[in-house]
Amino acid sequence: MSQKPYHSKNLDDIRKKIDSLDTKIHETLMERAELVLQIGEEKRKNNIEIVQPAREARMIRRLLARHRGKLPEMAVVRIWRELVGAVSLLQTGLKVIVAEEESNLAYWDLAKDYFGSCLPMTRTESPFSAIKAVQEGRATFAVLPYPQGITLETDEERWWELLTKNEDSPLSIIVRLPHGEDPEEKNPDDKALVVSKTGFDSSDDDHSYLFVECLSSVSRARIIDVMKENDIEPLALTSKPDTGETRHHLLEVEGYIRDDSEKIDAIAEGLGENSIVRCVGGYPVPPTYVKTVQSPGEKIPKAPKAD
Repeated sequence: MSQKPYHSKNLDDIRKKIDSLDTKIHETLMERAELVLQIGEEKRKNNIEIVQPAREARMIRRLLARHRGKLPEMAVVRIWRELVGAVSLLQTGLKVIVAEEESNLAYWDLAKDYFGSCLPMTRTESPFSAIKAVQEGRATFAVLPYPQGITLETDEERWWELLTKNEDSPLSIIVRLPHGEDPEEKNPDDKALVVSKTGFDSSDDDHSYLFVECLSSVSRARIIDVMKENDIEPLALTSKPDTGETRHHLLEVEGYIRDDSEKIDAIAEGLGENSIVRCVGGYPVPPTYVKTVQSPGEKIPKAPKAD
């Protein structure tokens, strides 16, 4: 049986072009890393936040908007997320801590997908201990369970109450994971939020989180009505069980709201006496892109579970 030739002139010419492109890409990556280091130094000199999720989100959206050809959009996002994670480590030595039970590593996978393979990551089973690690400077980011939009029964599930505890060094919600919306899976089972000392800035397409403390007599329906009266679109409301004179709530809303917004004072006034409303961060709305490459109608099998 005759073997197919390994070489051909056309194939060799194409490979030479690819080798040339690889060299150019590598040179560009090295140049980009040097520029990022210069940016990091300027940020430190001027006391500017090193990590800026809003700018990163705008960058990914811009790349997806101009993308064309056969390279999957998911590949574009993963390449740039890996690049951002790697050069961020060069700037500051960032660390990630993931709050997750050992029996379920979905949050770990979401964090690795977003932060890349270069940033050091550790795991803890307690959201409280993850937040404490960020507060004490042992971690830069905490990956925490996504609020369920219901009345929660346990303290650990209400980790968001801790965001208002230390006004001298406040924490903010800054990112939602997964960082991309798959049109084939619009409401994934596993979602998480990233909390950091980094401030929450506008990416021009955002969701915000409002912490609300009000009298227990104020119903959840009333909170929703007050939001709408102030032209704020509520998306989800998570509440502490009604066990005392006052009650805590976490509201996810559409749009970017700063803690010094006039709407914050208007909401507190609308909820009645002793009401406190604070913005505790938010996240850039993730871009939409297909996360698998498959033929129409083809099903992707789930990974087998270990024995």
